[in-house]
Amino acid sequence: MENLCYKNDFTNIILVFDYERHDPQFSADKILRLQNYFSDAADMGKLYLNYPMIESYQHLKSLPDEEYINRKISVSLQPGSKYKELVRNESVIEKAVDFPHRIEDLLAGTRYRIEDADKRQICCDKILNISNDSEMERSLEEILRVVDDDKKARTLKYQLKDWIEKVGYTHENRTYWKHMREVIGEIVCHNIEKAYVIQHEDRNDSNDRKLKEQFEQVDLSQILNVQNEVSQDMENGFIWVLNTCIFLIPDYNFRLIA
Repeated sequence: MENLCYKNDFTNIILVFDYERHDPQFSADKILRLQNYFSDAADMGKLYLNYPMIESYQHLKSLPDEEYINRKISVSLQPGSKYKELVRNESVIEKAVDFPHRIEDLLAGTRYRIEDADKRQICCDKILNISNDSEMERSLEEILRVVDDDKKARTLKYQLKDWIEKVGYTHENRTYWKHMREVIGEIVCHNIEKAYVIQHEDRNDSNDRKLKEQFEQVDLSQILNVQNEVSQDMENGFIWVLNTCIFLIPDYNFRLIA
């Protein structure tokens, strides 16, 4: 039992679960009791439920996405893999989120075979820190000197240039990381506004309130009550698309998204 940990060993305890309405053992009463009990990260822990699952944070079709506040899915959309596929097809964010992994996989793959993990990491870091369209090709040429074959290096340069342009982080002289901080801020803001609307069922009221005021009034148990109610009909019910684990950021420090 050397690895046994106790509650007092942690400053905060975070629990992140998917809603899982389709699970045969799902119980609206039990999950509500869990949400009510796990309400303080500094005590027993805080439960963040994602509706219908964690991929909901990527379910924006544009930035900003004015339709996100109305986005819902049918309870009959099962199993969870169907929702994941829907997000992959509709998300404007998914490719940007996966971008560092795509670069890593490309460099390590059978075509370019950069087998040294440290070299790959350095390449990835430098690529993600390119911040200027006009200097992109020159920067990539410098970074890709680790590729022994000049023809392959040239092909890789243009492939990466195309990927970077599609993610779009250099268009405004931003690095990938600065771009993603802006994107995550947008995701948080969309979900705060939607959580407030789901809870209060008044879209007009949300327009008159500042984001921080909305966030301070968000009650995860009330939101769960609404979700349980609208999703109880297994044929005609629906689930409001909402990600609450992203609220970790404003819970920690609201100024990170301000």
